[in-house]
Amino acid sequence: MRRQIDLLLPGLHWDTALKQLNDQDNRPKNLERVLGKAKSVAEPGADLTTTLFSLFGVAAVADCDLPSGAVTAYTPDRQSDGDCWALATPVHLLADRDRLILIRLAPQSIESDYAHRLISRFNSHFEADGLSLVEVAQGQWCMKLSTLPEMTTTEIESVAGRHIESFMPSGPDGAYWRGLLNEIQMLFYQEEMTQQRMFQGDSYVNGIWLSGFGVCPEIDSRYCALFGSHPLLSGLAGLSKLPVNDLPEVLADATAEDGDIGILFTDLLEAELSADIGDWIRALNETEQKLCDLLEVIDLAKDQLSIYTCKGYRFEVRKRGSIVDLLKGNRSLYQLLGRGDH
Repeated sequence: MRRQIDLLLPGLHWDTALKQLNDQDNRPKNLERVLGKAKSVAEPGADLTTTLFSLFGVAAVADCDLPSGAVTAYTPDRQSDGDCWALATPVHLLADRDRLILIRLAPQSIESDYAHRLISRFNSHFEADGLSLVEVAQGQWCMKLSTLPEMTTTEIESVAGRHIESFMPSGPDGAYWRGLLNEIQMLFYQEEMTQQRMFQGDSYVNGIWLSGFGVCPEIDSRYCALFGSHPLLSGLAGLSKLPVNDLPEVLADATAEDGDIGILFTDLLEAELSADIGDWIRALNETEQKLCDLLEVIDLAKDQLSIYTCKGYRFEVRKRGSIVDLLKGNRSLYQLLGRGDH
């Protein structure tokens, strides 16, 4: 039976960084050749969230959030039927004249003690409103609430590094939640550890970004194995009753299963969200090497490899006689990804 291997590379299509690859020394020539020989196919996922949900049988609906909060928060002992959740990502909001820029903090910069102080302050303050925060992974929080608001939100991937005004909650209940976000800013600003970090020049949390309101959906998983490190992937794996494994050092170990396999690399996305082009180029080089390793161990005569950009299309890598033939081509990554004609 033909095996499907899905390789997700969110952050690969970062226009700002792609423009830096004109230097021949930086160009990932093997990756360019593989994608240049592959077939480009339209895909409903416009970012990592919509791509992951699509692969698990959950389609995006206009004017409605995908329930990334409920899925990210999912554990068998935490969820009950009908529980409503949202992502509540800790962020730094930077005042820039008349703009408020969302800075997505590196998860490892939010130490456990600091996170617990902020979460405790939030939960005490909003207990009467039926709101509570939980930390599901370092740097990723989720908010539980009693009823599902009538509004839509924007995932943090689309907001990081930008003025938040155009991305605030919208809809009949949007005004209430916009006011709540302002209240949370004041609440976190008053936290003693926040004041200490400001004085010391350390990064600090002065707000949260809310997105992905909803309840756990019914999902349809075709995978027999999942690899990667991301809270949403972990939740989808839990709902599928599958373990999710860290990426092995040798990708051949990830292809030992007989059924369909999902592999998620997040280093490129982390670099994009942090606006760090140097980290992105380093992550690109590592990604290229891992892809070459993967091509060495899979049989494209029997297996289908699909590379998802998480930007509305995927590349289907097809057998080209030999790996040497597969690596022939001359279009740049910017031409392959940045031309906007997919």
